[in-house]
Amino acid sequence: MKKMLLALLVLALAATGGWADVMAKDVILVGTESTYPPYEFRDEKNNLKGFDIDLMEAIAAKIGKKIEWVDMPFDSLIPSLLAKKIDIVAAGMSATEERAKKVAFSENYEISISAFIVKADNESMKVLDDMKGKTVAVQLGTVQETYSQTIPGVTVKSFQKFDDCVREVILGRVDATLMDTPVAKSYVEHKDFTGKIKIAFEQEITGSGKALAMNLSETAFITAVNAALADLEKSGELGKMKEQWFK
Repeated sequence: MKKMLLALLVLALAATGGWADVMAKDVILVGTESTYPPYEFRDEKNNLKGFDIDLMEAIAAKIGKKIEWVDMPFDSLIPSLLAKKIDIVAAGMSATEERAKKVAFSENYEISISAFIVKADNESMKVLDDMKGKTVAVQLGTVQETYSQTIPGVTVKSFQKFDDCVREVILGRVDATLMDTPVAKSYVEHKDFTGKIKIAFEQEITGSGKALAMNLSETAFITAVNAALADLEKSGELGKMKEQWFK
């Protein structure tokens, strides 16, 4: 009987979120997907770099936490958060209404529109109407994937990484790929892709800003993260990060 009561108590605590209070931890697990420059990427030494990396490190310092980064496919981030395999998502994620049904978002820290990337010699795609009959590569689980599926006459191919989407364009296996404008600019300017691809045109695909995702039950953690974001905004540190990464 005692074992049964203990098991029921464990389940009750887990269900209410009391079993794993993030604010009680010294080290928080931060989920990201490292092929989305300038938000997050790996340098020549395989170190994580980017806007989200700097932002999350600054937030962690303000709330007195250390970070362990967990790099995974983008479409695994929210499932991993819900399963409490990670504590927060910092991955250039758009705070859409659909996602907000499952997770809690911080205050928006950045808003960007998206851009279609095509081969450098492609002159046939300049507006959305030109996409009819074309094939677009997108990353699994992104707002770009969702949006592309709504464009009439467009065939959508989904991949785990945006690197793969860009290479599909270069190889001529798709006509375009869609991603946030800062990311598109980063790929166009990358030494491996210079002169091979270009931005065809930009497109607003969602009114949602980018935010950090957390579990709905972690109210103290959500409050602390938002307070840290507000401090970074007020001090000008957030602005300096944006100047560095989105110049």
